[in-house]
Order: sequence, then structure tokens, then C-alpha cells
Amino acid sequence: MAKEVLVIFDKVGNTLDVWFGEPKEAVCEETEEEFLIKKDIKTGEVIGFEKFNVMPEGEVPPVKVLIKTLYSKF
Repeated sequence: MAKEVLVIFDKVGNTLDVWFGEPKEAVCEETEEEFLIKKDIKTGEVIGFEKFNVMPEGEVPPVKVLIKTLYSKF
């Protein structure tokens, strides 16, 4: 079953937060500077990620979002 993807761009905090499915309690693992992987606290499954300082300082261009849902049968 396909999961919904929730994408949140915070202009004030300059962060991009992405959740695979509904947001829930998570353990965060820093993988590189300014990038976190969010894992389910019980299963360890990756449930999202967060990127800090997405845009250069002082620059916040218009954001366009294109969402496509693809389904395939296996």
C-alpha cells in the first residue's frame, strides 16, 4: 500500500521536513551536517528526514510543488 508523503517547508526556520506517512514519535540520526534521518522509535524504520538551512541566507524564492502519485502492480 502506498503511503502519503507530507512535505513541510518552514520559511522562518529555513527547514524542509519530510514524513513518509503520518508524523509520529521518532528517533533522529544525524547523517551529515544539517541533515537528520527520522526513524520509528519502535521498529527503526525510516519514517522521514529533515534538512536545515535549505535556502541561502536571506533568499527565499517562491516554492512550487508538483505531486504525482504512481501506482504499479507487482
